[in-house]
Amino acid sequence: MRGASPRPQLRGPGVLHQRYVRRAAAPAVAVAPAPAAGAPGLLGSGSVVVAFIVLLFVCQLALLMEVLAPARVVFRSLSFGTSLALLGLVKGPRLDHLAKPFLVASAVFTALNFFHPGTTSPVAAAAQLGIQIAVFAPFFWASRLRIDAKMFSRVVLLLFLFNMASASLGILQVTFPGRFQPNLSSVVEGQGEGYVRSLQFETASGARVFRPMGLTDVPGGAATGAFYSVLLGGTFLLSRQGLSRKVLGGVGIGIGLICLYLGQVRVSAVTLLVCMAAMGLALTVSGRWVRLVALASVVGGLAVVAFGWAVAVGGDAVLSRWSTLTASDPSQVYQSNRGHFLESTFEEVLPEFPLGAGLGRYGMANAYFGDNTYREHPPLWAEIQWTAWAYDAGWLGIVCYPVALLVTLGWGFQVARRREDSPGEFWLWGSMLFAYDLGAIAQTFNNQFFMSQMGMEFWLLNGAFFSAYWNRNAALHPHRR
Repeated sequence: MRGASPRPQLRGPGVLHQRYVRRAAAPAVAVAPAPAAGAPGLLGSGSVVVAFIVLLFVCQLALLMEVLAPARVVFRSLSFGTSLALLGLVKGPRLDHLAKPFLVASAVFTALNFFHPGTTSPVAAAAQLGIQIAVFAPFFWASRLRIDAKMFSRVVLLLFLFNMASASLGILQVTFPGRFQPNLSSVVEGQGEGYVRSLQFETASGARVFRPMGLTDVPGGAATGAFYSVLLGGTFLLSRQGLSRKVLGGVGIGIGLICLYLGQVRVSAVTLLVCMAAMGLALTVSGRWVRLVALASVVGGLAVVAFGWAVAVGGDAVLSRWSTLTASDPSQVYQSNRGHFLESTFEEVLPEFPLGAGLGRYGMANAYFGDNTYREHPPLWAEIQWTAWAYDAGWLGIVCYPVALLVTLGWGFQVARRREDSPGEFWLWGSMLFAYDLGAIAQTFNNQFFMSQMGMEFWLLNGAFFSAYWNRNAALHPHRR
């Protein structure tokens, strides 16, 4: 809280590379020992993170209910609006990560596009800027909260359980056709019958089903839950929090892999492979060979079993879909699916809009608030995040935001490579975040990750972990300033 004893600036060998962390100079503020001031208020405790994650889940589930369809825009906007509100409401000392200035710069350059001739709707422009700030706002307000290792573990567990539930439902949707199917997104239906049919496949039983949606309204949407079920499940598998957490982690890995195979979203599988390799790298450099072997053995073994299960349920469609990954060069597979969007961003979009294209011309902001009556400034389409960055701020935006991501990725790796086994298992959470962050960066080449709820979860986790790590160091070294 403001007025409470701020967390000290730590120095010395027990503190993570100070080049990743800055504190604004404030001579008038006294630095007192460790977090011994009274308990933080509601808006200064880690409970805010838990409540916000629950809100994200509620908003996502509300989109699946047909009775709430008229209020769809409300539920889509609620989580973003709450994130912006917490930026001003959350109290606590400000610990500045080196990534924050780059995020602020990205927002400033985006805001300058208010004055671009291509900005035809002030409301859509404000919505576009608001979405971008709301997505990374949790990194700022979560780092002010009084979070410890136990609270951070609880946050990760909550995310894991929700994603595992989505993956489990996805498996049921394919195994029992029609019994657990949510309403199809109106956006998908609007693409035409041919496109909708392409999102279906024939199972081993002869039934024609959509790719598993899980707790989404988009065919294949369960792949996201499957991806995080495996990644976060691997973390709990390696944890020392008890046998029940290890078993839960193993179950989550198995469920996630089955759902991932049934979903047939190849980019998610490739990204997951990269993330697991990243976690393996973190375990290797920190000398945790036993855990590395355990992770590889469990994930590898379950991957084989899960594939057999998925083929038995999904039939030849599943087998033939995954065989395409080895039938051709991975780069060619990406180029034929998403690669041309990245290519056109650098060869066409940036030369045409070096400083941005104006605000509110694509995505959710344009769909709800855009004015598309101007022929000289028609609506734009952004399939991947790099195109979105180019539209919002041109070269300046396409440099600042990725730099912030790389700095955040590097900070997590520095925590992961530390060899001591501290009570809070920060090396484990750092390994998870390193893999998680790398996966998020990979997703920018596939979709608009940082214009969505997933982007908010990314910055929320990183902000919460940053706070937890600082609080741990402040408690261990109260004399350091």
